[in-house]
Amino acid sequence: MRKMFFEDDLKVLLGWLGIDYKKAIKNRVRKTIVLFLLVVVLGFLLKNVYIIFSSLLVSIIYYKLQYYFIKNERNKTVDLKRKMFPSFIKKLLILLRTNNIYISLNKLLEFTDDPIKKHLKELISDIDNDKSIEPYIKFANNMEFIEVYQVMIMLYTFFEKSMSETHLISLENMITQLYENEVEDVIESKKRLMWMYPNFVILSMLVLIFSIAIFMLLDILRGVSLT
Repeated sequence: MRKMFFEDDLKVLLGWLGIDYKKAIKNRVRKTIVLFLLVVVLGFLLKNVYIIFSSLLVSIIYYKLQYYFIKNERNKTVDLKRKMFPSFIKKLLILLRTNNIYISLNKLLEFTDDPIKKHLKELISDIDNDKSIEPYIKFANNMEFIEVYQVMIMLYTFFEKSMSETHLISLENMITQLYENEVEDVIESKKRLMWMYPNFVILSMLVLIFSIAIFMLLDILRGVSLT
């Protein structure tokens, strides 16, 4: 219930998306006020007191919806990074066969798209200033799914020691497993959608049937009242 009224994670969500918190709040309040005034004006133009009274409720709902839109955008971005990550590491593995990790990461920038690209730039910049494991952990934190930590810790281990064929094979096996897990998730998601689709059709038909039944009942009652 508390989450319905307090948005404790909003500042973190906006920061994560690269949006200035103060500007976002001002813009959110401004758009809500504009909507409130538009609904009030509409109520006066139509001379409908219910529309005027509903203006406050509509504004509150719209204000809250903007928060859920931001959460949804974050979730979509995390999901996109999860799908991109196996391909990202596979490209890195190819580069690692002829380069060290630092050079491979720099070359990888050319073949990487956002949203991972901006985190890769940060990783390279952080490694320039900090040779510890922290830049790799920070990258994993930015990716926001647990499997990345294993990969990044392994990459840091390779950074500290010389890369061998055995290391590459271990990392390739890990990425293969990640890819297979992602494929399985996609298959399960499609299965759920296939299961939901016929049920949605059935529910829609039931709603339509009940609507027609209610309309016919009201029409019959209206005829009885007239007689």
